[in-house]
Amino acid sequence: MSSLSEELVRISEQEAAAVLATVIEVEGNDRVEPGAKCLIRDGKITAETVGDARVVQAILQESGTHLRDEKSKLVSLDIPDAGGRLQIFFEVMPAPPKLIVVGAGHIAVPLAKIAKVLDFHVTVIDDRLLYANRERFPDADEVLVGDMAQMLKEMTITPSCYIVLITRGHKYDEPCLREIIHSQAKYIGMIGSRRRIKACFQRFRDEEKIAEEMIERVYAPIGLDIATETPAEIALSILGEVIKVRRGGKAASLSDR
Repeated sequence: MSSLSEELVRISEQEAAAVLATVIEVEGNDRVEPGAKCLIRDGKITAETVGDARVVQAILQESGTHLRDEKSKLVSLDIPDAGGRLQIFFEVMPAPPKLIVVGAGHIAVPLAKIAKVLDFHVTVIDDRLLYANRERFPDADEVLVGDMAQMLKEMTITPSCYIVLITRGHKYDEPCLREIIHSQAKYIGMIGSRRRIKACFQRFRDEEKIAEEMIERVYAPIGLDIATETPAEIALSILGEVIKVRRGGKAASLSDR
């Protein structure tokens, strides 16, 4: 196992998500000392100075919740097998958030611009070179041209990914949604009228046998309920919803109706 300092450097260089757990106080366990640390990445322990396998396993199980929430927290862990209680600070080091914009139409342009202001890594994909190009998206980190559903299938989608489906029709939205609905993406939003979205979801239930909890995680219609009209306003409402999901906000979404 690599040293803690080596792993921290590697995580920083690769912009990976991780949790650094530090023991603050110990009661009833003479094998673990305050200041001991445990580093978790990709659901695995990559370095630790704790020395008690039972405590390490408890830290590993607890870390996932805090990484998903992207919030650091001081936690009291009762570990009967290890004979004690520990106060552990879980320091979350989230990966940079990545916005994947599927469809390079009129809403995508302000969406990419605003997302960069919010420090998202922005990827725009479309199957039309006329739309998916650097002239339209000078601020995007990636502009990809090709079959949209296939590109999504080949992407590594992590919990730091937020996916916005704003293609030119359900003919394209549905194949894309099919590829990502079971992914680890923290947010999936899809544009469209309520009638078309309802029909799409019913097909997923009847033909694809997709579980209801998977369908319910899709924000559709997309965006916050702020009475938008222009492409820029729609883009703002979409990113507002993305931030709501990322930070655990309470604003009303159109999909809540």
